[in-house]
Amino acid sequence: MRRDMDPVRVYADGRICYWTGGVPGQGKRRIQRCGTLENAEAEATRLRAKLALMHGAQPEVFATVDAAFQAMLISMRKNKRPAGTISQYKSNWNVWVPELVGTTRCIDIELRHWSAIFDYAVQNAASKATVKSIARTVSAFTTWAVDHGYFVDAEPFGEPRRRRSIVKRAYNTAPSAGSDDVVTLNRCPSVADIQKFAAAFEEQYPGYGERLVLLALGTGLRINELLALRHDSIDLDTGVVAVTSQLDRSEPWPATVPPKGEKARVAFMWTATADVARSLIADSLKRPADDPHHGWLFPRYRSVTAWADRAGHLAGDATSNCDWQWTFHWLRHSYASYSLAPVQAGGFGLDLKSVSEWLGHSKTSITQDMYVARQADDVSRAYAATSTLPGL
Repeated sequence: MRRDMDPVRVYADGRICYWTGGVPGQGKRRIQRCGTLENAEAEATRLRAKLALMHGAQPEVFATVDAAFQAMLISMRKNKRPAGTISQYKSNWNVWVPELVGTTRCIDIELRHWSAIFDYAVQNAASKATVKSIARTVSAFTTWAVDHGYFVDAEPFGEPRRRRSIVKRAYNTAPSAGSDDVVTLNRCPSVADIQKFAAAFEEQYPGYGERLVLLALGTGLRINELLALRHDSIDLDTGVVAVTSQLDRSEPWPATVPPKGEKARVAFMWTATADVARSLIADSLKRPADDPHHGWLFPRYRSVTAWADRAGHLAGDATSNCDWQWTFHWLRHSYASYSLAPVQAGGFGLDLKSVSEWLGHSKTSITQDMYVARQADDVSRAYAATSTLPGL
């Protein structure tokens, strides 16, 4: 039996054989079919270069992919990345990255592992939006892991064009968003439901709970964006709301960070909730100038520092006490749904582009896919509306 120090052996029938440890007897023995001898030689050259890097490589390359991903999450938290982004990445990874991939060493990652992730997503009926979200998560992880020495190859999952092809195939195979994925008025809490929730929140947060709920409904802001509002954030004459920050969950109050997406925006407040905002502004300015809560619309309650988390607990208690079957975030969904729904359906009929920007969505397609549903009487209304040519 002949043995040399070549870590990759090439066979005339287009196969290659190699040890993942870089030398015979170390790691796992792999056999790969390349189709032709020419392809086998090219792949062998790539593998020899990769395996050569293992000698003297950083210990990170021998960590599992799961371990590398956990290290990325820790790094993101230390660098105060948005909590929502971290949560989304973690959820996507835990749900959609199969164990076969997660337990693989970083040094052994190949294109087939990328394919395994999206094959798993398709097999488990991931939606088109989910496929895109998975791709963003794995791509972000790949970039971070390459920069931090977990991969010896700049493209550990294979050539970018082939990766994009795999994602595109999974996206085209995934089911389109159905009616259950669209947040329509019939799925949102009614105004009566919201008023019950507001009353329950008032018991948990006296003097402010009801107004917090109503302002959430009238602006579509997230709870941490609401808690960061000050007396000069809202223009009562125009209804314009300057959303420049949100409370920082990782730092003591009143530390703030940029809103989700790390970009300030302008939102719009329904005129019907202007009186709520007016009363909150007046109350904030009545507090003494040396009061740390002076100017803040929603002062801390039952909290020394972690006001964002405490407000979330108060919302949970209010939910339990009034049999509210939604989350606080559904007030944002209600704002979007009522704003976009036609007047005939009980909404305000506002234009998609504006509402999308007020919500802070990066694309109008996000808003449309989530909130805009086809109306049952769309044909009859269109028939009546188009009886004459435009302008006549």
